[in-house]
Amino acid sequence: MWESLCLYCKGNLMNDGIFGIAALATIATICSFVSHLFIKKFVIAVFVSGILSASVFQLAAYLNLGQLDPFYLFAAFASFLISCAISTIIGSVMLKTVNS
Repeated sequence: MWESLCLYCKGNLMNDGIFGIAALATIATICSFVSHLFIKKFVIAVFVSGILSASVFQLAAYLNLGQLDPFYLFAAFASFLISCAISTIIGSVMLKTVNS
């Protein structure tokens, strides 16, 4: 039993789907809060948060794999879009909270 658990832990965590998604969601949430706190324009905050989140996520993936992902351009674009969606939701909630 322990051997199978140890073999599972030795794998690349960014290659396991749920860990990569969780890492991206966490990075995007933190970047979104920070960008919406410091940047007052909504659209610019979303864009900055998307670029920053995608860059940090690609850096984390590079550090985990030890090399660039062969499809890093596609992964960077997809993580940018997902990060922008997360930032839009968080920014809308923050804007609603401030206005009420």
